[in-house]
Amino acid sequence: MGIKLYRTTYKLGSSRAVTLPLAWCEYYGKRADKVTILGNSLLVIAPEGLENAAQALIEQFENRGNLK
Repeated sequence: MGIKLYRTTYKLGSSRAVTLPLAWCEYYGKRADKVTILGNSLLVIAPEGLENAAQALIEQFENRGNLK
């Protein structure tokens, strides 16, 4: 499932927030109720159960020198 969307962040307390696409949430169902956010140069939102796969993906990009 590939998507490319643009979102505007909004202020929520002392943070910034962004909404998740409905289709993405529906695709992952209850797994989208709790997400893990991984980030450095790239921010990745992983649904519950896919945290390790997301971390491995980030490490692959970092090892290739794509993220700095």
